[in-house]
Amino acid sequence: MNGELINMIQLTLMAKHYIRTGNFEKSLAKSEQVEGYDFHFAEQDFGSKAPSAQANSCEEWVEMLENRGAQDFKFIMADEVDDFAKLLRPNGIQCCIICFYDGGVTSWNRRWLYNPNTQKWHIQFVEVIVHDAPEEKPRFKDMSQDMVTLLERLRAFSQKLGLSDFAFQFHVAQKSLQANFVSADKMMQPVQRRLLAAAIDAYVFDGENSWLEKGKAAAEEKGMLEEYNQLTQYLFRGIALSCMYAANEW
Repeated sequence: MNGELINMIQLTLMAKHYIRTGNFEKSLAKSEQVEGYDFHFAEQDFGSKAPSAQANSCEEWVEMLENRGAQDFKFIMADEVDDFAKLLRPNGIQCCIICFYDGGVTSWNRRWLYNPNTQKWHIQFVEVIVHDAPEEKPRFKDMSQDMVTLLERLRAFSQKLGLSDFAFQFHVAQKSLQANFVSADKMMQPVQRRLLAAAIDAYVFDGENSWLEKGKAAAEEKGMLEEYNQLTQYLFRGIALSCMYAANEW
């Protein structure tokens, strides 16, 4: 799955759990591609007034969020794509972490910066105050049954295209929705874990010979491009909604 999405979801889970328990139940998974982080806090004039500040690690960021009065977090991403080529570029997916304070709301937006000297990425986060934020927090529904139906359609469509590798991949994602997680993660219940696993398995938009290249070429050859475009949009939306339910509704 796209590394930027995984990183944002992990940060959301980490922050939510720490604010609730005061513990780092699970540190952010280390990536050999990432050399470091910096988090730039906005100057706040709501709640307890807080000056602008900077954190240089994920753990320091979460601790500073608590000290500044953060109460809750939501991972938000766009559920539509106007140009799928954007998914192949750094910072191409629209997503953010919404932070709720007593009296105000902010958005954490990321930017992945490539260092050609180390051939690694530095991730920069910037907090922006959200003016006129809705009073109600966003809520998300369980996408389990919707994903079962969608993945079955995609598996059958892949077989029509003669793409057994993608048919198998969508089948694996279906199986993830049926996985038996014996012990629930303290940060997520089994239903959330299953949906996130299925979303990761079904993310076929990157890497060599991706669905965006191989799938589209096969659909064009067989005169099935309209169905391909429709199902591809449905797939991205299903993945997005599954990720938001998994990250937020626990």
